[in-house]
Amino acid sequence: MKLFKNKSKSILDYNLSVNNINGILQALSINLVIPFASLYTKRLNGTDNDIALLNSYPAIFSILAVFIGSYLFRKYKNKKRVTGLFFGFGRSFFLLFVLIPFLPAWIQPGLFVLLYGAMNFPNSIATMGWQSYMADIFSETWRGRAFSKRSALSTISALVVTLITGQLLFYIPKSNTERIKFYQVFFIIAFILAIFEIYSLTKYKLDKSNRQIETITEFKSSSFLHNIKNIINMTTSNKRFLHYCICVVMFHFAWQMGWPLFFSYEVDILHSNESWTALITTVSCIAQAITFPLWQKLSEKKGNEFSIFLAIFIMGLTPFMYMISTNIIHVVLFNFVTGSAVAGTTLLLLNNLYESAPNENRTLYIGIYTVLTNITLMAAPILGMNLKHWTNIYIALFIVGSLRLLSSIAFFMRYRAYKHK
Repeated sequence: MKLFKNKSKSILDYNLSVNNINGILQALSINLVIPFASLYTKRLNGTDNDIALLNSYPAIFSILAVFIGSYLFRKYKNKKRVTGLFFGFGRSFFLLFVLIPFLPAWIQPGLFVLLYGAMNFPNSIATMGWQSYMADIFSETWRGRAFSKRSALSTISALVVTLITGQLLFYIPKSNTERIKFYQVFFIIAFILAIFEIYSLTKYKLDKSNRQIETITEFKSSSFLHNIKNIINMTTSNKRFLHYCICVVMFHFAWQMGWPLFFSYEVDILHSNESWTALITTVSCIAQAITFPLWQKLSEKKGNEFSIFLAIFIMGLTPFMYMISTNIIHVVLFNFVTGSAVAGTTLLLLNNLYESAPNENRTLYIGIYTVLTNITLMAAPILGMNLKHWTNIYIALFIVGSLRLLSSIAFFMRYRAYKHK
């Protein structure tokens, strides 16, 4: 592919180009699947419980993956190869989704939810490797700008593919059976795009002069319990990373609680469908594409700690926006605000992670972060849906919004503690 053969570029410029191409291909591949996973479950006659498990199962598999991933990346120093292999393994699940409608109807929703969760096992290992490898590829000076540009381009790509897919899924099929066939076609296309995504991943070039490449400290003992003790000691001794993890756990729990509630409100209260889902995602993507560079400029001016506090504070307003939405159009319009908050949150969570985790044993720190955020994911969506059943959708949204605002206060306290350091 000629896109990767410009030898006149510096290694930095070359990697920036590869990073953008990889981001676009990744967005095209996963956005043919992920935004419509809940609706696909519904089309397979899935229940509210299936929707909650669709959000929770990935966390269980992700936690299992972190332990194996941490071992693999410490044993095999070639992060790029291991990352590419596991991304390929994860994307192959798209083909398994194609086969589900051929099975007996009673098993279809449960099996899809289980496979969707299991897909997160290889994906989590790959994501750990990718996050660590990107820190090796781009120095601290360039990380924010590299991820900001990548995120903006991938968001625009996600916007286009999601909008087109949603309209095609809603308007062309004449029955639920036909609609499921369209889903199957899009899953196959997503897998084909994933092949090019993984190929682009292999084209990064490591600049060995980068002083921020990870160094790995070998543990003195091979005992599992002793290694766990070492990891706990690493976490507690690095106060900046520890405080970041506390704030992140608070936020992720409140963030993840809202996911099934928002879907339930859109479908059950406002009668959403594939077309509206695509439009909501499109508006969110437009807001993200516009605001990624703005969040990056704010982080360069005010610092990552303050910027993440502001992004999460806006995220805290999302449940209240849903509460006052009496028409699906209101949700579409509010997504201009929530989309900008998502852009800031996703970009700045990664920036703060890199800032809090040292170069030494960086992959282990990323693994710890991944475990903590997935522990919350195991319980939060189920608790969110149960809150709806115990009370009602409005009280549940109010509780989630209050918890999100509380987590933003924790990030603000962290900003005050570190703004002079």
